[in-house]
Parts: sequence; structure tokens; C-alpha cells
Amino acid sequence: MHHLYDVLTNNIAEKKQKKMQEKITERMQEKIQERIFSDCLWFIDSPKPLAENTPDYPLGYLTENYLIFFQNSQESYLSLDDVVGVSICDRLENIEEAFFQVKAYHLVELSAVLGLGKKRQRRLKTYEFACPNTEVRSRWIVAIQNLIRGLPIDNQNPAVNQRLQIFLNPTSGKKQSRIIFQQISPLLDNSHLEYTLTETTRTGQIQDTLSEINLSEIDGIIIVGGDGSIHEAINGLMNRSDWQTAILKPIGIIPTGTGNGLAKTLLEISGEPDDPLSAAFLIAKGITQGKYRPLDLAKTQQSGQIFYSFLSLGWGIISDVDIESEKLRFLGSLRTDIYALMRIATLRHYPGKFAYLPAYLPETEAITRSGSLTGVASLMGEYQSECQTFKKCPNCLAADKQIPPTKQQDWQVMQDDFVLIWAMNISHATQNIKAAPHAHLSDGMMDIIIVRRGISKLNLLLAFLKAAQGKHLSLPGIEFYKVRGFRLEPLTPQGILTVDGEQVEYLPIEMEVKRGLARVICA
Repeated sequence: MHHLYDVLTNNIAEKKQKKMQEKITERMQEKIQERIFSDCLWFIDSPKPLAENTPDYPLGYLTENYLIFFQNSQESYLSLDDVVGVSICDRLENIEEAFFQVKAYHLVELSAVLGLGKKRQRRLKTYEFACPNTEVRSRWIVAIQNLIRGLPIDNQNPAVNQRLQIFLNPTSGKKQSRIIFQQISPLLDNSHLEYTLTETTRTGQIQDTLSEINLSEIDGIIIVGGDGSIHEAINGLMNRSDWQTAILKPIGIIPTGTGNGLAKTLLEISGEPDDPLSAAFLIAKGITQGKYRPLDLAKTQQSGQIFYSFLSLGWGIISDVDIESEKLRFLGSLRTDIYALMRIATLRHYPGKFAYLPAYLPETEAITRSGSLTGVASLMGEYQSECQTFKKCPNCLAADKQIPPTKQQDWQVMQDDFVLIWAMNISHATQNIKAAPHAHLSDGMMDIIIVRRGISKLNLLLAFLKAAQGKHLSLPGIEFYKVRGFRLEPLTPQGILTVDGEQVEYLPIEMEVKRGLARVICA
């Protein structure tokens, strides 16, 4: 009986083992089917194969997303999303085998300051591989280059390195632009990007240069600086006779300024950490794979002059803090926080007239003066609250959608004493202020935050504190509007008015949103 039981038990176990093996084989077949390239490949940290005996080399594989290789007899996976470049490794060329390197910047989690929470960062890791001969190595390099550039794996056309015009503003922010560029330039080199570096020596140089240079010789424009330098770049492109094509030249940002609103917005949308190396990584991957997104611009008119805004307009306490805090510039981004507290304590009011063209979103006009979200609740169900990765953001994907023409009777007018009027084109005003959490890069609208006289200092303080996470719009006294255009007329003899963080004349000003006019490098 025991023998029969053992036989039956063994048969059942064998059947289970056979089924399990069949499932494993099936899964392996599925994985093999996903593999679109394979060849001899030795990962240098693994036991060394015989160079003269090709069959002793293990096989490596490529899928659309991974480089698969064997490390100590175990399969290892390297995500191609992290890889920026592949190149011949010359230092090992003194023997018969052929070597190459893969440069990857992995996201790692580190302990934050004082061990409070975690901080994500990109870290470089170099992978070295050997092939039995230069022909095999060449096949590997071409295949990897094609995949990380978004090309078909069998593409035989020689890879063309992207060419960048880089403008570095040495006086931006804490004047660390040169140091920061030295830190990120190895990533650009590892990505095989070619670039011309121009260090600015005066205000307006970026605008003047881009108004004249031959744009056909470059594939992208990179700003190592702050939002003021980006403003110059955009207006330089728009000042050209061929502005319709010039403004389509993609712009990338390495943040070194005080505010860095656009850089923060792009990094957050792309799921990248907020630091210059991650910004450089985003540029390297984006420029090689053509990952650009439309960006709304605001056509701005004042005193008969026309220029273009990409970020914001500020009036009242916003512009006061932005400009008057320059005396605290040595504090970096903290200067605005400290000066905001001072201005709240001695609150000013500004009479003015504000006319705006509503965005005509479903069942919405504005958040009420009490701060209630009633009136935009249905909007946020249909209209995605926050801008997402481009392929997942329906509002940005519709950037080429035609917007009906305006009528004179569509305009709404308010005249009052204001504490602030803040028009935002993107979500972040600075790295630490998410002023417009419902803003999108290319929805054809600007987000307007209005505070009138009568708000308590406590609620205003809470609004500034909650703005770091974009949770200030529900507070009493905070009004929120989505508009397609507006006109602001200050009714006080003196004050400060800013566009993209830079002071402009204290005169009536108009803005009209031009949907998806520019291009930025972004996932």
C-alpha cells in the first residue's frame, strides 16, 4: 500500500512539475519572442569566456525596453529608458576581444536631509561588455543606439548626433551656472550630443543672438539659467521673420535661476527629480527621441509694444515680493518666502480694472469668492486636473484644436481693490510654489488667481503656505478663473507689474493666449 501511495504521489508530483515546467517554458517563449536582437556578449564583471572560442560567449538580448545579459549565470536587465549612450571602450583594446561601454543614469533613492524621508536622484553607472570581435561589437552598438534614439533596430543609417546651442547665464540665481554646467556636461558628452556653449555677458544677448543665428544648424536650444533667460529665448525666436518655424525649435532648461518655474513644471510632468542633472537627462533623452511638447504662449501688448510670455503676469503682493526681494537675492529661492511674510504683515491694496475672456469650460466660470469649488466640480471630472505626460494628457493632445472666435459681449469686467492678480500659464511659479495646479502646457488657457481687499492676513498666509503643494485654491478669499485672454488696468499711480518674473512698465497690459505655439523638451 505504501508503495502504491508513493507511486501515485510521485505521478501527481511529476504531473504538477511537468505543468509548471510547461508554464515556465511558455513564459520563456513569450520573453524570447519579445527579444528583437541577440548576439555574443560578455558582461565584464562575470567569469571570463575563452576569447578564441566564440561559442563560449553567452548570448545577450535586446527587447524594445531592455538590454538582457548574463551576470554570474543569472539574467540581468538594464532598462534602456536609463541609457543615454554607448561607445567603444578604447582602454581595453590591447587584446583580441572588442569592448564597449553603456552609460546609464539610474534613479536611486537616498535619505533626505537629517534622514527625513527619501530623495530621488539620477546616478551614473557604466556597464562594460566584451564581444569576440569588432564585427559583433559594431552590431551591438548600432542596435543599442537605434533603440535609445527611438529608431527601428535594423536601421543602418549612420547615427547623427544632435546639435545644441547652449546659452549659459553666469549671473542667474546664486551665480552657480558655471559650476552646475561642469557637473552636467559629462551627461551631455555621454549622450553624444554636440553643442556650442555661449556664456552671456549682458541682458538681452540671448534674444539678440536667436533673432539672427542660422537655426538650421542646430536641433535644440538649451538655457542654463532662469526664467528670465527663457523669456529672452522665446522673444528672440518670435522676433524673427521666419518666426512660424523658428518658434518650433525645441527648448530645454537646466535650472540655475531663483524661480525656475518652467523647469520645475517640466520635471514634475516627466516624473523626474527636481535638480539640474535630471533636467540634463530629460534633455538628452528628449532631444534624441524627439520628445517635444507644445507650450502655450501669451501675446502681450503694452504701450504699443508686443512681446510674448511663457510663464506669468504678477500684480500686487506677487510682483512686490518678486522685485523688492532682490535685495535678499543671496538667500536664493528662500528670499521670496521671507519677503512674502514681511509683505503680508504690512498688506497693501491696489485699485484696478480687470477684464477677461472666460474659457467656456463645461458649467464653469470661476471658483466663487468664498473659495468654494462649486462651479468647477464638473469641470475637473472632464478636464484633467493636472497636466500629465503628453501621451496621457487629453487637454495637451488637443493643442491643435480650433478655438471659436471671441465676441465683444463675451468679455467680463471687474473693478475693485485687489491684493493680487496672478496669471499663470504653467503650474509652477517657482520651484517651491505650485500656483496653478490645474494649468496645462497647451490647453489654450491661462489660470488666474485673484485676491481682493478684505481677505484676512491669516488666510493669505495659509494660501502662501499651501501653494507649495497647490492646495491654496479652496481657501476663503481665493478666486480662480480660466481665461483665454485678459486686460489689466492698474488705477494707482505707482506699483510693480511683472511678466515672467521681470519688471515691465506700470501701464495697462493685455494678454491673449496662443495655443501650443512653442515647443519644449519634455516626456
